[in-house]
Amino acid sequence: MTSNIAPNLPTDIAAVLLDGVRAARRGAPALAGLEPESYAREHAAFERLSDQRGLIAEHFADRLAAIGDGPVSVLSVGCGDGSLDARLAAGLIQGVPGRPVRYVGVDPWVGSAERFSATMSALEADELSSDAYVASFDDAPVDETFDVVMFVHSMYYVPDLGATLRAALRLLRPGGELWVAIAPTAALNALVGVLAPALQGHRQWFSADVEKAFVDAGIFLDDVVALDAQIDLSSASDEVLDFSVQARLTPDLRGPVRAYLDAVSVLGSDGRPRVPHPVDVFAAMRR
Repeated sequence: MTSNIAPNLPTDIAAVLLDGVRAARRGAPALAGLEPESYAREHAAFERLSDQRGLIAEHFADRLAAIGDGPVSVLSVGCGDGSLDARLAAGLIQGVPGRPVRYVGVDPWVGSAERFSATMSALEADELSSDAYVASFDDAPVDETFDVVMFVHSMYYVPDLGATLRAALRLLRPGGELWVAIAPTAALNALVGVLAPALQGHRQWFSADVEKAFVDAGIFLDDVVALDAQIDLSSASDEVLDFSVQARLTPDLRGPVRAYLDAVSVLGSDGRPRVPHPVDVFAAMRR
């Protein structure tokens, strides 16, 4: 397999600034994590500053269109409020009128699961059936198989990557596809590596970890695609900044973090600074 993952390497100035943040945290207690309700709210605000969700939606819509004209079932792990899933479900319905579409969402926070259900119901499509489970992937009471199982920015948090990948494949019908969208350790996530608290005894995983887990599990990767997104964090609120680094920043860290983000920014098409915000998409088929 040839991977096209190409992390953005910080400039020399950014590297010095990141070392400064690292030095400030050395020996200090772990920062607080994000509470579920504020995580969901700040995630939505974060996405509004980025073009990444649109790129993911276009990429997945193209993949779904290639499945064919028959019924389609999708399991979305870490579905959040359903914004992405509703867009994909609507495309499936409009692409082949009358085709049955089954959509199941899993999210550990009840508020997100409720919003997922409401978002799907708002499509008002007789062809669509949907359910949502409030659970982690490991605990979700899913007793059906799917054409697609997808993890969009949710694989960071699972306790065991290999076990999660194998369990996801078991939920696929023969010929079904597993899609994992996850960020590389590029400029933005270098901060996450320094600042985010551990999760269930492990750091957050990134795309290199997922790629290794596929290989270690003996799961053949059919495709790896890098989507080059950008995000405007130049005027982000303190709360969105916290989401960006997956931790509650203390006041003394906000200045250094913003200085680092300025240093790694590039000019967008409108002349405003943008932080590179890439995502890697892994695809594997159940054979």
